[in-house]
Amino acid sequence: MLYFQKHGLVLLATPKTGSTALEQALASQADIVTQGDPQIKHCTFHRYKWRMEKFIQIFVSDLPQTAALIRQPEDWLSSWYRFRHGSWLNGTPRSTRGLSFDAFVAGYLAEPQPPFAAVGRQMRFLTHPQTGAQVDHIYRYDAMPAFVAFLEDRLKTQIMLDRVNVSPDWAVTLSPELRARLEIQFAEDYALYTRAHDRYDRHE
Repeated sequence: MLYFQKHGLVLLATPKTGSTALEQALASQADIVTQGDPQIKHCTFHRYKWRMEKFIQIFVSDLPQTAALIRQPEDWLSSWYRFRHGSWLNGTPRSTRGLSFDAFVAGYLAEPQPPFAAVGRQMRFLTHPQTGAQVDHIYRYDAMPAFVAFLEDRLKTQIMLDRVNVSPDWAVTLSPELRARLEIQFAEDYALYTRAHDRYDRHE
């Protein structure tokens, strides 16, 4: 999470959406940076509203707006699957070594989820569970240039992103049956992605 007091903006770090690259590009300009442990770095909208917003309110009268990215749900899961294939997780319950993407998604759809597929939900990350309120500005991960344009205009700075902490770049496939189940069971995540911005309007 990055907070820019002068510009009235909080940038929340949705996992697997380029948050490390954004942090490296913008941390030096932020007034508050939460990094390191994933639970701190990837502060959810709910936790932000519960604790961090109240802390910020000590110093400012006008609360900042929030912004974040969302990834197409199947693509988001693909990134998690490839990330957890890494050698640093070998022999642990979270490793996806030896598993197909179908097996990973089947685990994600299961109740309870096995450790290798317990990666949370973007809908829950970006939505307050009690009020239903959501992040003010949600952009699609695959429309990163639009999100960067929004940030550049809002923060009055030029942003150059490097490719860091990316998942291995190899193709995965998902069976039509599991795709259909995923789209039904996590329809809210797909709907939120569909509603997210894919272009930048300076008047928003």
